[in-house]
Amino acid sequence: MNSHTNWCNKMSEKKVDVEVTQDDIDNAMGNSQKQAQMTEMEQIELMMKGIKHKIIVCSGKGGVGKTTVAVNLAIALAIKGLRVGILDVDITGPNVPKMLNLEGERPTVIPGTNTFTPVSGPMLSSGGPIQVMSMAFLLETPDTPVIWRGPLKMKAIRQFIAEGNWGELDYLILDLPPGTSDETLDAMQLVGDNSGVVIVTTPQEVATMDARKTINMSKAMKLKVVGIIENMSGLTVKCPKCDEEIKIDLFGSGGGEKAAKDLEVPFLGKVPIEHKIMQQGDKGVPFLISNPDSVSTVAFDEIVKKIRASME
Repeated sequence: MNSHTNWCNKMSEKKVDVEVTQDDIDNAMGNSQKQAQMTEMEQIELMMKGIKHKIIVCSGKGGVGKTTVAVNLAIALAIKGLRVGILDVDITGPNVPKMLNLEGERPTVIPGTNTFTPVSGPMLSSGGPIQVMSMAFLLETPDTPVIWRGPLKMKAIRQFIAEGNWGELDYLILDLPPGTSDETLDAMQLVGDNSGVVIVTTPQEVATMDARKTINMSKAMKLKVVGIIENMSGLTVKCPKCDEEIKIDLFGSGGGEKAAKDLEVPFLGKVPIEHKIMQQGDKGVPFLISNPDSVSTVAFDEIVKKIRASME
């Protein structure tokens, strides 16, 4: 984890724009000429062929920590030396750049083409930097709203995939908005082969009842359900008088595990609540980096092992 510490110390530094060489331009222009003769769907299919595995991270309800899971999943895979990209599909509520300390960055447009290079995020191994694309990179300020109807949102998602120079990746993580509507439907239709769905929920019934809808949607779309993660599963505090550790089930317990059993899908594990996760997330430092020995990191590492075993 020593290399992770070096990256953590640099998180506050401004990222350097990606240098575009003449070879990059020539290659992109050649690809652009080919793409001009393709339909949009053909471009998407071509791009997806260069990506070994696609993981859709979704939930039925907002506020369950879905983006935190998606970002840390990308980090965990990159740490292992894998080539990773993350696509923020939440067009109206894009938070991935915030959690990776990439606010204010812009994708690099290749001159003379209709293509762009995603923003380079953290580089944690020889696999190269995590490739990141989000609607947040295109907004004037973080407070600028995206007031779009479904067709425009779906068009943006397709352009992010078809026109992005993602290159060859081992994993592309797609962070979806809550629910089972336009963006979720479109993303599930576009990912193609070697894809799977990870559902994030909190333990209480009001969250799991919506997570169940997402699971059934995935099944209806004939996508592999990798499993359910029960996030925010218990808070452990120390008694100020005796130092005894006390677990408090703020949102109940076992709801995600029960849903997995009822719907006959894998249960990937529980991630507890830790105050530091919230603090570091707001600072743009994923908890796998900032707290490598925490109970949440240990639990998440086990979850990632199950996800990889299912996908590979």
